[in-house]
Amino acid sequence: MTDQVQQKIAQIKEELQVDFVALALSSVNAVTKVRVIRWSYVAGNTNQNYKRIRLQVGKGIGGIVWRTGRAYQATDLQKQPEKLVELPITRTEKLETIAAFPVLKVGEVKGVLLVGYREKITVTKDFLTTAQDKANELMVYL
Repeated sequence: MTDQVQQKIAQIKEELQVDFVALALSSVNAVTKVRVIRWSYVAGNTNQNYKRIRLQVGKGIGGIVWRTGRAYQATDLQKQPEKLVELPITRTEKLETIAAFPVLKVGEVKGVLLVGYREKITVTKDFLTTAQDKANELMVYL
């Protein structure tokens, strides 16, 4: 299953023609009962720093989308130092424009799909619709 998910992430990167794609998944610590969100599958990464990012619900891109169950979009990120601190994946991958979507199963967030560009891009409504469709396609793997 792991290879299939990784292949799907790489396929989404090619189909959407974006610089970076990542899928965040969560786990609950058995002892502390705290949910931790991690970028588990990536394509187009420039380094391995994403592996060290651990988010809580409500924090970072993955945590915000996880908490709200809604898409999140931001642009011109490299000129906003407060956003770079708040959204560590954008700093480590030098992303300028991002969009993130919940992967929902029976109304519950099971993952977060992040797509991004390293340049400032005007994101169209058609792109957002297509990217949300790609997030929905990931549901079968989760």
